[in-house]
Amino acid sequence: MAIKETTLSDLRELPWATIIALGAFSLLRPILSIVGAYDDGPLKKPVGPLILTALIIVVWIGTAVVRRFPRPVESLAFVGVAYGVLALLLNLSLQPFLDDAEVPPVPGMIGILVFNAAQGAVCGLIALALLRWRSRSGRA
Repeated sequence: MAIKETTLSDLRELPWATIIALGAFSLLRPILSIVGAYDDGPLKKPVGPLILTALIIVVWIGTAVVRRFPRPVESLAFVGVAYGVLALLLNLSLQPFLDDAEVPPVPGMIGILVFNAAQGAVCGLIALALLRWRSRSGRA
């Protein structure tokens, strides 16, 4: 199995609108935290954040499979980065209004982006496996 180098034209072919949309969809989890949905009721911690995280992962992978992303690993890694950037921007924009909205230090910001990119890449590997299984089994 040869490793193909990603070129600029490969990056241009990624589904950027979908990448941004999935990153924005993922903001549902921190927004629910901000409005207190995890404080009590059916989404009380730790159940609520875990359910939302699982839902987000299913939506990411499902979208990559249904839309047949040509490069699901790279695409979902960028979804993770998009989510990380949007979450940091959300945090920064809420700073003047919420006492607990603290600016993470630069290493923390980098860590958020790297962690979410890695999470997206893992989801992309799962999507890639499902896409290959789907094409081999004739379910295209």
